Amino acid sequence: MKKLRSFNVFDCNAFFKEKDVRVMAHEPWSDYEDGKVTKQLGTKYKCVIATDNTKYEGKDVEPDLNAGEQIIIKVPQQPKKYKKFSKIKFVNPTASVYGTFMSELSVKADDIDIQP
Repeated sequence: MKKLRSFNVFDCNAFFKEKDVRVMAHEPWSDYEDGKVTKQLGTKYKCVIATDNTKYEGKDVEPDLNAGEQIIIKVPQQPKKYKKFSKIKFVNPTASVYGTFMSELSVKADDIDIQP
């Protein structure tokens, strides 16, 4: 079957609610055609989940399950100034799960809020 992913809904607010996400670096988010940059779309922030206090279902779920996992957040804005490892919150995030084992997360947000 085709186009099944368009029916999957990922609840970003629930997923990130009990997580402490920290910004590590950023780079331009660009559109490419034939290996060349055609348009600057915004900024990609490279982040890490510092702690994960989410209560997952199941008996054998280890605590802090996603701590240490990296996340890239795509934002259609110019980069903001921040201190490395600052806490970051996402404004109106959306995400989709992808990959062979459905274990990858693609996240976009309207903007970010970097907290001191």
